Amino acid sequence: MKSSFLWWLVWLAPAVAGVFAARSLIHYFQLSSYQVGGYAHTLRRQIKVAWLPGLLTAVLCFGITYAADAVAYLAPVPILLLACVLMVLSGLGVGLAFCAKRKQRKPLHITGRVIRLSISLGVVLLLLAWGLHFVLPLVGGSALLLPLLPVWLVLAAWLVWPVEKTINNMFLRDAIRILNAQTGLVRIGITGSYGKTSVKFILRTILNEKYPVLATRFSFNTPMGITRSIREDLRPEHRIFIAEMGARHPKDIKELCNFVKPEIGILTAVGEVHLQTFRTIERVRETKYDLIRSLPRDGLAVFYDDGGICRELYERTDRQKVLVGSIGSNAWAEDVELHNDGSTFTLCLRHGDRARCETLLPGEHNIRNILLAAATAYELGLNIGQIQRGIAAVQPVESRIKPEKLADGRVIINNGFNANPDSSKESLALLAAYPGRRIVVTPGYVEMGKQQDEFQFVLGERIAKVAHMALLIGPKRTKPIADGLEQAGFDMDQCHVFATLQEANDYLASIRQPEDVILYENDLPDQYTEA
Repeated sequence: MKSSFLWWLVWLAPAVAGVFAARSLIHYFQLSSYQVGGYAHTLRRQIKVAWLPGLLTAVLCFGITYAADAVAYLAPVPILLLACVLMVLSGLGVGLAFCAKRKQRKPLHITGRVIRLSISLGVVLLLLAWGLHFVLPLVGGSALLLPLLPVWLVLAAWLVWPVEKTINNMFLRDAIRILNAQTGLVRIGITGSYGKTSVKFILRTILNEKYPVLATRFSFNTPMGITRSIREDLRPEHRIFIAEMGARHPKDIKELCNFVKPEIGILTAVGEVHLQTFRTIERVRETKYDLIRSLPRDGLAVFYDDGGICRELYERTDRQKVLVGSIGSNAWAEDVELHNDGSTFTLCLRHGDRARCETLLPGEHNIRNILLAAATAYELGLNIGQIQRGIAAVQPVESRIKPEKLADGRVIINNGFNANPDSSKESLALLAAYPGRRIVVTPGYVEMGKQQDEFQFVLGERIAKVAHMALLIGPKRTKPIADGLEQAGFDMDQCHVFATLQEANDYLASIRQPEDVILYENDLPDQYTEA
């Protein structure tokens, strides 16, 4: 390799091109919450997206470098500078092309963290290219680094991790300062395998009948998500703060409780989710129960009486506690009437208060969610009339078993967010209540560990009992669902398999009928699509 300054630029240009070519990889890193484990799982699913961008950019950089070498004697300065520009543009083009190749549900957000990760990747590639020059001084040799872009991105993430940790801690300390400065603020934590977000918004709506309430945004349930809600949304007038608390690993809830320090804890449910990281239902149970363990001695624990795990956790709790769902508990429902667009029921409270309630939330599961919120509100001083008005004001939560009637007469039931075996029972039960042609569109479950195929098979059996047609997304992942359908005697001529959700939607559009009722059972993020 030549030793002039311009030739050094040509040698290092593939490193810069590699940063742009890694756009889709950086996107997957972001979708994996910047966790190396989740990113590694994505790479195994997305072989083409993982390795082709670097390989293709390497080939282009080789070609440009050799072409420049062949004609550089004609006009060295402009030709070599042009070669550098073309290599960088080739990386940019490859990165954009691989991101545009698929319709993204959640596109890459150019945040400060993405910029820092990209800079770190650039530094890694430049240092590697500089060192490679002394080992393999071959024209275009630095492009040999690019096929290993997924590996270099992990190295870049590790290098920048101390910076990210410092920034996160700074934001976290600021959020803690803001929380501690808010005197008299009641802090409520909500966790569970499912139902967290729904209970959070139901409780916020009911409590708003008496108090100014702040609840964490959307499905924000991580330390940084809660931090953002506190720093950007908490105001002096707020009297109650509701924090949704999610967990994908043991000790996640404990970390959130050390931060928020809730006085009231609501445990919605314990079920089989995130088994890929938790491994066993016992570890899920103990992680969720960390919310109750964290409560002060005079705190309040709220449980739903599921007759199983939650009831057992209620029995072992030695703090003030509330149980809902069963007759004679703190709150239960009688004379339940379920409708496709909501339900009516009589809310019964332990101390004798009763009220006929109407809600826009469909399904029996939402009555359970309402009972948890109503009992908590009652303990916080709301009367039965205020609770009744709050229940009537609650709006359906997006992508959580939310039916919507379209202008052409079709009904869409959206259970697209984080479907799991328990929520699937509820959504399929709601689907079964509708007349007309019932269609299920699903990619199945993810993050269910070694039992994933078993859960998928059972899902197929359940779909077979309710639906007239099944549209499965992802041939590999949904094979057990198809097996379950067939085992249950489903007409397999009405089972169709597609590579992407868009293909399934295009097919639906081609066969649509006014009486169709379509259930979207889970809508996977981009990192779970099959390449």
